[in-house]
Amino acid sequence: MIKKYNVLFILLILWMVSIYSVIYVIVNSYEIGIQNYIGYGLLILITVLKIFRIERFKTTLGVLLIVGSVNAIQFTYATSTLVFTWTPLGHRFSSLGIQPLSVSLLFLLIILNFSGVLKLMVYLFTEDPKLQRTSKMARKPIDEKDN
Repeated sequence: MIKKYNVLFILLILWMVSIYSVIYVIVNSYEIGIQNYIGYGLLILITVLKIFRIERFKTTLGVLLIVGSVNAIQFTYATSTLVFTWTPLGHRFSSLGIQPLSVSLLFLLIILNFSGVLKLMVYLFTEDPKLQRTSKMARKPIDEKDN
């Protein structure tokens, strides 16, 4: 039962955090940025994809959480990030912000769908046997001419 509804659980957490953030912003007169609006819009879009049962929904949700984990989009009103900065010779060179909510939900999605993640990795990183045969056949006459 957990495997069947795990994506809905993750979506429910995202919706609860987002709704709480919007209410908190309205009550306390805070301002939210463009990253929040993009995050809320993509959350609505991903929910519509789930309602219409799009085939690669879990992959799309994973990509959304990856983008959120590097703080490109936000689901909360406050920027709660862990920032790692490298300062060679006293100058700020680069920084990497990680959003804990998106990272934890991404890990939860990976753990609950580990077999699907393995299938996706195999699909993405293995070569197609048809392409291997055609490339060997294409190279074979060239190799015979060189001999």
